[in-house]
Amino acid sequence: MRLAVGDVVVYASHGVGRIVAREKRVIDAVDEEIVVLAFAGGLTVTLPLERASSLLRPPVDEADLIRVQQTLRGDETLSSDVWLKRRKVMQAKLKGGDPVELAEVVRDGAHRGRAKAAGPSKSQLSPGERDLYVRARRLLSEEIHVVRGGEEAEADAWIEAQLGPTS
Repeated sequence: MRLAVGDVVVYASHGVGRIVAREKRVIDAVDEEIVVLAFAGGLTVTLPLERASSLLRPPVDEADLIRVQQTLRGDETLSSDVWLKRRKVMQAKLKGGDPVELAEVVRDGAHRGRAKAAGPSKSQLSPGERDLYVRARRLLSEEIHVVRGGEEAEADAWIEAQLGPTS
């Protein structure tokens, strides 16, 4: 990846951003080249070029988008692991930022939420599980929006359509 000013990149912990500057700076008495990323909401992140090279990736391409679609449409059996173990797995997938793994978190969260709502207690996801699901869905939706264009709501609607009927 070239990491040039203007490039759109994905930073797993923050989502889709744009490189707005490349500069030389002295950090701890060492000359380093840095990249400055701008994200939605006014957030900027500065990374040394070496870290940026390992932490940033380009947005999904069409082949990746097909894999995301297949994952969202998948009818995987929900894990019966206890919440603490599921949380650890979900957090690792969020931290990694791989779009297919984000799709797994979204698919599983949506399916688990629907199963709970259809059950006798009509309950919902726990606040912690819901937070991880919402973060994964936001990151995935943001990336799909960048790749497919259109309105942001269209990317979220596309995800919802892949997840299948709500009943």
